[in-house]
Amino acid sequence: MIILRKLKIAILLSLIIISFNNVVLSNAIEFKGKIHKNVYIRDMDLSGLTKNEAENKINEMLSNNESCILKLNNKEFIFSKEKIDVDYNVDELVKEAYDVGRSEGIISNLKVKANLNMGDKLILDYNITYNEKKLEEYIKYINKEIYKKPINSTIGVNNGNIIVTKEKYGYKLNENELRQVLISKIENIDKKDVIIPISYIKPHYLYSQLSQINSVLGRFETYFNPNNKNRSSNIKLASDANNNILLCPGERFSFNSNIEDAHIYKYLKEAPVIINGKSEKGIGGGMCQVSSTIYNAALYSGMKIINVKNHSIPSKYIEKGRDATVSRGCIDLKFSNKFNAPVFIYNEIDNNKIVSTIYGNEKDKMDIEVITEVTDIINNKVIRKNSEEYDFGQEIIEQQGRKGYKVKTYRVYKSKLDNKTEYIGESYYPPQDKVIIYGTRQERK
Repeated sequence: MIILRKLKIAILLSLIIISFNNVVLSNAIEFKGKIHKNVYIRDMDLSGLTKNEAENKINEMLSNNESCILKLNNKEFIFSKEKIDVDYNVDELVKEAYDVGRSEGIISNLKVKANLNMGDKLILDYNITYNEKKLEEYIKYINKEIYKKPINSTIGVNNGNIIVTKEKYGYKLNENELRQVLISKIENIDKKDVIIPISYIKPHYLYSQLSQINSVLGRFETYFNPNNKNRSSNIKLASDANNNILLCPGERFSFNSNIEDAHIYKYLKEAPVIINGKSEKGIGGGMCQVSSTIYNAALYSGMKIINVKNHSIPSKYIEKGRDATVSRGCIDLKFSNKFNAPVFIYNEIDNNKIVSTIYGNEKDKMDIEVITEVTDIINNKVIRKNSEEYDFGQEIIEQQGRKGYKVKTYRVYKSKLDNKTEYIGESYYPPQDKVIIYGTRQERK
């Protein structure tokens, strides 16, 4: 009985092996020269396809998904994978698919095929490459094409009225986001349209800021001779260069910087200037009258005075202690906006006067008085010289001379409760000697 039972088992095993071999042989015949059953590339079934058929099927699908459209407002751009050298390495992939059940040893191949025949799936994926440099170049191109510059809110004055315009936000490409989107398109073989991702650019000046400027904080005017054409021209140039200046909270005004930025030095003309205590002809005469006018407007508007220097000679157009000389590269007028709202500096030339006005928020408007005090009057010396160039007894005044002064400047903030006095600084105008020449030449007989 035991022998008979073992015989039956042996016969059964033989039949199973023969049946399995028949199945393997049948499959081998069925998939000869073809990709085995249940071999996929992602969700694409390559079962029973020759290598050539598999390549054609994959390439057709890739061709149908080769490009997509990038959109923004009314602009459209074609993103072509071919232009950045995208390669899905189809040849290698098809070879890998074809080698399934063929590339290992006999037992391993039989095991792989058996599992596939039993319903297991083998899913392969692409080995994708692309030219990163070309992708970056394409992204830069898109950014250049769609970039929109922000437009600041602006402020101006027309017939004494303050006019403020609305700002407009700009935008630029969100490069990181687009890069990820395009890489995803490449990896997922997707041709759906893309809305170009952007980042909005905030303007530097907003209407909400500039609309705070609604009142005159301080104003000052000085007069000049319009018949002096060269000096008048210099005044106009310097006034324009320092006109329409916006100072946000904490920002500084620099007269010389504005002159430099306006590039007006080549247009300045020769006119009287003060050099070492003497009035001489020089380039740019008249600019100091502009700086002095703006300085006084700054005093009355409550600006924080940072740097100011007086002339060496008292000016005819303004009282002592209230002038502000400037010189390229060394002497500058500087002040800053100490308020929490912006201020706007506006200059006008009206026939024979220059008017400087500083506008700001009405909450910052103060009742200010500027006071000067002459603290010392310095008498000048009289210098006597003899000269044989003149007849004996002749007196020639070579230099008229003048007295010197020390002047302190204060700013008084007036209020109903109490007045507050702020010391601004001291101006020193050195005396100039009076020089008299006495003739010593004797009459010859």
